[in-house]
Amino acid sequence: MAAPGDDLHDIADPGPLLPGIEVPVWFWITLATLVFGAASFFLYFILRRKVAPTPPELSFYGESRRAFEELRISLPGRSLADVATEASLIMRHYLVVTLQEPALYETHEEFIMRDDALRELPAGAQARLAPLLNQLASAKYGPSHSDQEAAAPLVDSCLEVLQGLESTRDRKVA
Repeated sequence: MAAPGDDLHDIADPGPLLPGIEVPVWFWITLATLVFGAASFFLYFILRRKVAPTPPELSFYGESRRAFEELRISLPGRSLADVATEASLIMRHYLVVTLQEPALYETHEEFIMRDDALRELPAGAQARLAPLLNQLASAKYGPSHSDQEAAAPLVDSCLEVLQGLESTRDRKVA
């Protein structure tokens, strides 16, 4: 005979009887792609902030100086007006980039007549730049002939004024 306590059974584990939640393979692939994409996105922005590109105005002095050096090399056979025009464009482009001076987009007469021209420059830099721009204008609009003896000192003067302008410019420290 069976003992009276033997009739009771433990409750069976219901786990095998419950329906399972099946997760499709495409869900796992999509989840992995999204996690990888988010990690790449954040990593890109973190690295991009650390390696900041140099502003163009900081390297433009070197580019302007190189342009004047190339102009000096190309002097033989060029007319004085051509050399003065190119030197004026290089100098005015430097002014546009470094001082936000609209000199590149004005004629020489408009530039001279504007009372706020070169206001950001120290008086010494203004005193050296104004005569150079006048000298370039007179060479540009004067008689056009090939004169290397006059063109070489003109380029040298541009290089000296460019170096003086760069030395007076305020530096942006990161």
